[in-house]
Amino acid sequence: MNGSTEKAKPPAPTPQSRSNGVGGVLLAAAWRPTALAYLAFCLAGLAAGIWPGAIYPSRADVLSAPLPALRTLAVAQAAFILLVYPLVAGARAARCDGRYWPGAVVESLALLAAAAPFYLAGAFLADATAVDAVRTAICVGTFWPAAWLAGWMLRRPGARTVTVLALLVVTLGLPAGYYLVLEFLPVYSAEWLWRLGPLTFAWETASSRRPDVLPGPAWAMLVWPVVAAVAAGVAALAGRQR
Repeated sequence: MNGSTEKAKPPAPTPQSRSNGVGGVLLAAAWRPTALAYLAFCLAGLAAGIWPGAIYPSRADVLSAPLPALRTLAVAQAAFILLVYPLVAGARAARCDGRYWPGAVVESLALLAAAAPFYLAGAFLADATAVDAVRTAICVGTFWPAAWLAGWMLRRPGARTVTVLALLVVTLGLPAGYYLVLEFLPVYSAEWLWRLGPLTFAWETASSRRPDVLPGPAWAMLVWPVVAAVAAGVAALAGRQR
């Protein structure tokens, strides 16, 4: 012993411990309060599709067709991703700058996995196929980059007002603009507004019995990831110039 004590070194990590560590991270992300709120949105969206007569102005269009459960589920997920998640992510980004992006990506993947039973139920109720469910999940997934960036911007006090206003315009303003054009300017086509709005595009993409795996048109599927990437690049350049 030589009159001294040596601290025991921790054992080297094994492949099993590494896998348990990754699984633990995913499990912890899946059971955060954020995830519970996400699952509550999924449940509310599924319930809205099961009982459409309780929320639709007219019952004539919904009772004769398959239940719009997959569509309402997609809309509820899009609303959570763009209106609720950035607020939570913004508070988290202020506490852990360096770990924000990896944590946000892992959490999004965990939420996608946790929502799989809702997709199965929504597809069954809507008389949809597995292709419809996959296409809907891809469509909803394209909104995550914008939510990550919005959460990152919300950590800056000077950018909070602009970021929140942008989220409200994108999520609620674009559908409202579509209906305003449809009502007051019927000579102009408002189809591009319908597909540009995340909620309305998610509703259209989640229709049943479509053969295509990817959401379409391609520009509507790529617009928000591209906008998020460009905005992130501009914000990074602006931060370096300060």
